[in-house]
Amino acid sequence: MYYKVIDNVISEDYQKYIQNVIHDMMWAYKSTLSANTPLGEKESFVDVPGFSKVFYNHNDGITNQLLYNTAMPLAHICCSKIGVTLESIYYGRSFLQLPLQDKSGLSNPHVDITNFDHLVCLYYVFDSDGDTVFFDKKSESEERPSFEDYKIIDRVTPKQGRVVMFDGRQYHANYLPIKSDIRSVINMNLGANYKNVLQ
Repeated sequence: MYYKVIDNVISEDYQKYIQNVIHDMMWAYKSTLSANTPLGEKESFVDVPGFSKVFYNHNDGITNQLLYNTAMPLAHICCSKIGVTLESIYYGRSFLQLPLQDKSGLSNPHVDITNFDHLVCLYYVFDSDGDTVFFDKKSESEERPSFEDYKIIDRVTPKQGRVVMFDGRQYHANYLPIKSDIRSVINMNLGANYKNVLQ
């Protein structure tokens, strides 16, 4: 299995603390939260507008101390739950999406990093719709594969306190939220020896 889902990965107090940090965050608006990779002629994915906050970038280091301090214990806990040791962090970001009137659909399939192995730790801050979906394709190079006849092989529904840990080379996307007031995640791209855990 190329991913693991863990419910209530952290205590309820920690979950609520993260929610409070997210509520009070100053956000940057983006017209799309998924990678701007070119689409094939028959592909029909949608831009997913929303808000983002980068708290760590391996080129610049810590860019938001509060969110970094909030998320890093989570990263260590999540890694320990699947039996791996966190060795490094490449990117740490949080995203927030709101439902859009008369707009629904699936975001552009993507991987966060194309040129090396990494472990994705995707933590759901609130219960919401807007499932994360996984495709039957993995990143083997910088070139994006065709998704003209795409196949979704699994999906995970956002639930407060739930984390999904998966191979960062697995192409994934998410549906736009329709019913929920907020869809928010903390997304971390981690260095860890996960190959024997996620097969």
